[in-house]
Amino acid sequence: MSARLNSIIASAQAARDAGQWRQAIGLYGTAVALDPVSGHLRHNLALCHFAAGALDDALKYARDAVRIQPDLWQSMMIEAKVHRTRGAVTDAESALLRLLRFDPENAAALVALADLEINEFGDPASAVARVRPLLSRPETTVDAQLTTLMADLYLGEESAEALSRRLVTFSRQHLRLPSQRSVVRTAPLRPRVALISPLFSLSPVYFMTFNAFEALAERCDLICFNRGTRLDAGTRAFADIATEWRDVPHHDAVSLASAIRDTEADILFDLGGWTDAVALAALSSRPAARMYTWVGGQSATTGLEMFDGWIGDAWQSPAAFAHLYAEPVVNIAGGYCDYRMPAELKAISAPRRREAIGLVGNPCKIGDRLVAAWPAEIASVTLIDRRYVHQRTRDRVTALLESAGVRTDDIIVPQGHSEYLKALAGMKAVINTAPYSGGLTTIEAMALGVEIITQPGEGKLFCERHHLSHRVTAGRNPALAGAIMNLVMN
Repeated sequence: MSARLNSIIASAQAARDAGQWRQAIGLYGTAVALDPVSGHLRHNLALCHFAAGALDDALKYARDAVRIQPDLWQSMMIEAKVHRTRGAVTDAESALLRLLRFDPENAAALVALADLEINEFGDPASAVARVRPLLSRPETTVDAQLTTLMADLYLGEESAEALSRRLVTFSRQHLRLPSQRSVVRTAPLRPRVALISPLFSLSPVYFMTFNAFEALAERCDLICFNRGTRLDAGTRAFADIATEWRDVPHHDAVSLASAIRDTEADILFDLGGWTDAVALAALSSRPAARMYTWVGGQSATTGLEMFDGWIGDAWQSPAAFAHLYAEPVVNIAGGYCDYRMPAELKAISAPRRREAIGLVGNPCKIGDRLVAAWPAEIASVTLIDRRYVHQRTRDRVTALLESAGVRTDDIIVPQGHSEYLKALAGMKAVINTAPYSGGLTTIEAMALGVEIITQPGEGKLFCERHHLSHRVTAGRNPALAGAIMNLVMN
């Protein structure tokens, strides 16, 4: 290898490690031209294209790398990630299964397949089974434990106390960076407010918090750390109110913590929770003067005692259950969210006659616990969710319901949020899922005049109690923006 090529590769690696994707792409492109038979160089080019959002180029170079070097499993992973980013779930699964045929014990592929099981196929038990062999391997146990913990929130097979203890233990063992004192500015005229999330999109983060942040932006400088790659109207709305917008989807915990600390934020709101364990690790170093965790992956305690507060309300996180949280519980009077009703919902005219009973949301929430508490008077349902496009998802849920004597009258697979809302508007009522309760889905149903049918008993975890708040407030709290402003100013 020539000295010139070595120099170019060293510069490319430095640019890659610094997240300077365009510069890295140019340098790796030059290196590939000088060494066209290197699979590793093409892999790095694929990696940088993926990070830069150039999915076609990422896929091309990943496939080229594997063609040159068939054992380059990292490039096979990039192919799977490209498909997943595009929403081509079955293509992503096929790519991962091809990798496993080459390397049956590949941990990255097994964890990625487990993630598909939970978030796309709606089957948490299969996710647990997928990563079980990894629990006994020191180099893979962290990812396997995290996957199992997230699946267990849906399965509900142990007590709230036991699961909370496991979450805290995991957090303390695996999500900790050395703490550093952050700059505390004295009485700033315009507070600097950092927001961090992979969910700056048409997600619960947008629909449940945007009203408050839009009001906050009039008096504060918002710095958004975008950990996601999705771009839609929700993303653009947050970008429009942000003073600074930083795309950091591929930062590791150390570089992310450093980037946050460099902004000298007066206060930070975590809007990712357990959907972004890397961000939680970064926040463990306390990179902002004050920090609160709020909507977004807010299922149960993060285990981070360095948060100044867990934002909830008296229905979802009552004082009696404060022992389940490592964070101090900060309950907002009147409800912890303020629903931003989309224009398409306002335009929907519900049918005069509505007889069907719906079962909506991620099929992950439909399991043995729900069936065991099924309302005896409900003999049939209509299933509504985009994930029912997958035959295995339909088969699992319909078989489970059939075992309880419940017939599936119809299965609706909406293409996008507008179609989902129209389908929801056709329901007379929806069944609240358990143990993991309906959140945004409950608010949307109520906004459309759809009844919420709940089972007896109340869970203790935050994710088990969403409906208790929403059924009282309908997801609306006009005073929320003022309450959040008080947190910022005080």
